[in-house]
Amino acid sequence: MGFDGSDAAWRALDVAAGLTGYGSTLAVVNVAREGNGSARALLAAAREHLLQQHVTARYVDKVGEAAEELVSVAHDLHADLVVVGRRGETSDDAPPPGSVSAEVVRDAHCDVLVIR
Repeated sequence: MGFDGSDAAWRALDVAAGLTGYGSTLAVVNVAREGNGSARALLAAAREHLLQQHVTARYVDKVGEAAEELVSVAHDLHADLVVVGRRGETSDDAPPPGSVSAEVVRDAHCDVLVIR
């Protein structure tokens, strides 16, 4: 699941945690445009949040373009599902063109769940 610390990402984290069951693995991925160290703090906060729910996860920090890196990690981990939050508000239910969630939906090899 993609995690950037936004409100949408926290909602998506809770949904992903709820979907995690016996035999499944949750991976929490943060992608920064530059390696400035903020990913560690965000992933640590996500870890604490999940531990309070008794959910364990794998934590991955990447540098690059968010959608591209999320799709790459999902492919490398043979993910069955990618969960992402949606920040942008539009008049319809579709993610805004060019948004990370829209790009992940378009490019991922597996199902994608977009949380509003």
